Parts: sequence; structure tokens; C-alpha cells
Amino acid sequence: MSSFEPFSFLFMADCQLGCFATFSGLTEADVASYADRGMAVRAAPAADGFEWDADRLEQAIEAANRLSPDFVVMGGDMVDEPRDETQHEAVRRIVGGLEPPTTMYWVPGNHDAAFDTVVPTAQSLEAYRRRFGPDNYVFEHKDVTFLVCNTVVWDHPDRVTELWDAELGRLERELASAQRRGSAHTVVFGHHPLFTSHPGEYDSYWNIPGERRRLLVDLLRTYDVRAMFAGHWHRNGGGTAGDLEMVVSGPVGYPLGSDPSGLRIVDVTANGIEHRYVALDEF
Repeated sequence: MSSFEPFSFLFMADCQLGCFATFSGLTEADVASYADRGMAVRAAPAADGFEWDADRLEQAIEAANRLSPDFVVMGGDMVDEPRDETQHEAVRRIVGGLEPPTTMYWVPGNHDAAFDTVVPTAQSLEAYRRRFGPDNYVFEHKDVTFLVCNTVVWDHPDRVTELWDAELGRLERELASAQRRGSAHTVVFGHHPLFTSHPGEYDSYWNIPGERRRLLVDLLRTYDVRAMFAGHWHRNGGGTAGDLEMVVSGPVGYPLGSDPSGLRIVDVTANGIEHRYVALDEF
């Protein structure tokens, strides 16, 4: 541990090209209705396309080039409409501006891996893999093990139950392997938070349902996972379950709370993991 080499990476989430247009053109009554559901949307003239969202993704990539992290993780919901190829093409074009040797790691979100943006199918997952590559994978960096997980399946395994069973087994095998190797830290990335504030919170659209959440929290804690990073909530949040920190990060794109569009800078040392959310405007 004494020879551990500190490093930094960036966690981004929910650039979601097209989201601004989806929430544009709302009436004051619409805005109030969303507020009653805990979402702070803004009244704006009706818009088409994804210029607003693309501008923020471009700012995030420019910030990454300035910061020169070891790598960047995009935590899901890269697009708003999973079947809109123009949105996918724009994401690839903008992220293509990330300067080497910094690498982008993709995490599947519900708007990327489910045609109805909620429930994945074998076909929607295959479409995701064609565009972005594997939806579950492991990479190592400087004695730290990182696991990318498909929380879209965790959230709604209704039509891919065999994949949920397989993913749970795979996750335990990979965690056990990291522990045997003596990884300095083990970190998990997903799109959906296990919980937004507390592991015992009520089920909602924004967290993993309680029955599966308890299994997953127990599994991550058993294998001493230090942190899990997620997005989906479009605002900052999170909490702890024992030594496990659930980090919920605000969006690169359209916010649904008081936190501005931004990204998270994560510093990894021998002693632990520290992170801070930075608004894009600060760059």
C-alpha cells in the first residue's frame, strides 16, 4: 500500500442529448405538477433538437481536456431517445474530442438500454452493446478494481430475468476476485443509485427496488466496496451503508434539482477516495 500511486478520474452522468427539448414548452401548471413530484423543471419556450444539451457535453469534454484525468466515466443516459441515431452520433462526435491518453468508459442508462426508457429487453440491450460496447465489465487502474454494472437490469429485470440472475453471480465472482488479488480499493459504477439518501428509503423511480437493493448492498459491503457512483437522479445525493458510500452525482445535462450542470472530480489515494462536484460554469 505504501507504493500506491494516487490518481484522479472524472465521473459524469446524464448528458442526455434531447432532454432539454423534452422538458421545454411546459405550462406553469406542468412545472407545478413536476414540483409536486420533487422535480425542479423550468418553464422554457418549446424547443427541438439537442443543441442545449450538446453545448453542456462539449463544456464537460473541454473541462476534461483541461484537467487531464487518468480516465472519464460517463454514468449513463447519454441520449434522451434510445432509437434516435442523430443523438447517438452527436454524443460520439463530441466525446471524440476527448484528448488522448484519457479514456472514456461507458455505463448503460435506462435511456440508452431500454427502448421504452424503463424496461430493458434482449433487443434493446443488444442495440446498446452495438453502440457502446459491453454493458457489464471490469477494468483495473493502478491497483484499483472498477466494476461497470448494468443497473437498468437491476432496476427492471422483468423481461430479462436470466440476465439479472447472471449479473448477480458475475458481480459476486468479480468482487471475490478483486479481494483475492488484494486490490487497494474496489469501486462500482452504475446508472441507477442503490439509494438516493438512505439504504432503507422507500422505493421510487430513482432507486433500485428494496428487495434487490438489500441483496446488492449486502454483497458490496461483504466484499468491502469503498464506493458506488451513479447518476439518474439529475441532482446530487447519496449516503452510506456501513463503510459503503453511495455517491449520486448531478447531471452534465438538464438538472432536476437545485444543483447545476456539472461533473465530479474523484481523487484516489492509498487511504481512500475523495470527490467533489464542480459546476460546468466554474470551468
